[in-house]
Amino acid sequence: RLEAQHPTDFPEQVRSVLRSAITAGQAIAEQVAALFGLQRRTFDRRIGEFGVSFRQLLDEARFELARQLLEDSTKEVAELGELLGYAAPSAFTRAFHRWSGCSPTEWRQAQLRKS
Repeated sequence: RLEAQHPTDFPEQVRSVLRSAITAGQAIAEQVAALFGLQRRTFDRRIGEFGVSFRQLLDEARFELARQLLEDSTKEVAELGELLGYAAPSAFTRAFHRWSGCSPTEWRQAQLRKS
């Protein structure tokens, strides 16, 4: 199904899988590679051919989910960080700040002001 949706874009196929894998707590490179029927090294080489790494794709998927969850839920930032696979709320906050230039709370407040 993924190949039909994104026939030539392997990184987009991986992003699609990651969106589900993150919330299921299964966003581990070896597990994602296995879903594609690949060994980890082959998986890394294949996504590397597109100039990206598993870590980059994971960060992109987490950022996308984080924005969606911040916008669509009232859960605390700590809960969202845990849902996205971060061991500590501070790790999630640092990652979100790196991605967006602001904290998750600031981002959520800015979205509320836009509405």
